[in-house]
Amino acid sequence: MNNTDILFGIFHTEYSKTKNNFENIISSKLINTIILESNYESEEFRISMEELKRHPEIKVWISVGYLAFSLINNLTVADTCEQSAFNPTATFLSDYKERINGLVNFLKENDFYDNIVGFYMDEPLLWNIKNEWLEEFTKYCTTVAAKGKRFFVCFSVAGVAPEIWTINDVKPIYHDSVKYITDIAFDMYHKWSDDYNVILNHMLRRIGNRKDMRIWMIPCTMNYRGTYKEEYAIEHLNNCYKLLKSFDNPGGLMCYTYYTFPSDVEDLGNLGLDRIGNQNNKNYWPNLVKRMKEISKEIIG
Repeated sequence: MNNTDILFGIFHTEYSKTKNNFENIISSKLINTIILESNYESEEFRISMEELKRHPEIKVWISVGYLAFSLINNLTVADTCEQSAFNPTATFLSDYKERINGLVNFLKENDFYDNIVGFYMDEPLLWNIKNEWLEEFTKYCTTVAAKGKRFFVCFSVAGVAPEIWTINDVKPIYHDSVKYITDIAFDMYHKWSDDYNVILNHMLRRIGNRKDMRIWMIPCTMNYRGTYKEEYAIEHLNNCYKLLKSFDNPGGLMCYTYYTFPSDVEDLGNLGLDRIGNQNNKNYWPNLVKRMKEISKEIIG
């Protein structure tokens, strides 16, 4: 693996999720990339960007799905390999060009633009965003509004490999629908198995085996469902890293997740790194933290 431009990040490390720890996180040398999910007009976004300007080594992705799509979560969250009533309503906003232009202008006016490596979206097809909408939106972002910036999408398994799992007759990606995407991943947090390689191969086939596409892996660095052991997360992390090192054009690792969502604690028992990565917490997983630091050092240097 060529480490040039390989990135290592953790989901949900932005200021809006980590107010008390944000500065420590981005000063820790543990990560060299971050995803900002807050509305760019919010105070949390501005605070994030002002602090990140002092850390140009950290590449910033901005989540932009809300600028183009209205999404209504009608029922419950889907979980791979389980039945779910999750069937959201998606609308492609007619003024998306003006909305994305507003973001780009804001970034330029506030001297934030150069810190931005690109844009990000999470599981768009699972949210019933159509492939043709995704193609139109990513084309405008990368060829008009912010020419030269990258576009990273993490898809659900349904979006890249319905042969393994699908829901709501989701139509998977195809070459044209992702031709303006530069970075791609899928996420699944079940025990590591040969399914991961099968899903990866389906995804690569569907993107036309593009040599210029950066491939990412999403390690499960959390106590998923509140029942998994530390060894489970370490195994998932190690296998994601091993697979990443086999790619000709690796994007990086984006670990899931730092922030423990209150609803997940109540409903699922999911514990993020803010808890299992805290040595003062009863759920501390020191060996996972140690392994993450080792991998981060190997990637970032």
